[in-house]
Amino acid sequence: MEKSGFTLIELIITIAIMGLILIIAIPSITALQNNNKDKGYEYYADSLIEASKVYVSKEGVDITPLGIKEFTGCVDITFNDLLDADLIKLYDDSNIDCSNAKVRYTKEINKESYEYNLTCINKKTNEVVFSKQNIENETCSVVAN
Repeated sequence: MEKSGFTLIELIITIAIMGLILIIAIPSITALQNNNKDKGYEYYADSLIEASKVYVSKEGVDITPLGIKEFTGCVDITFNDLLDADLIKLYDDSNIDCSNAKVRYTKEINKESYEYNLTCINKKTNEVVFSKQNIENETCSVVAN
């Protein structure tokens, strides 16, 4: 009489191999999930910059306190400025608040640049879930050309 099936040792070896595969795979999966979360925030920051570009071209001379279009220096554009101009929407997750974002528009003689500060906070735990600070100094001013 011939019996077919797995022996106890074969089953133990199979379970051990599966356990090793899980031990190797779980850190990779966790890192991938965390990376994907950060990508969402980075895409949101990119949309803030694109909205700021539209805001700068739309507002024209009203963007500076001097009321001029030809200037050198920088102007801070707040999240509320973009929201009031209907150029940006709140972050998709209702538990996450990214409304303290700021974009700095810097204009030099032949060069323009945009930098941002973005900090997103979990509303329930008050914990920072994402933070990227690209604006180096807090002072910002404009000078007429």
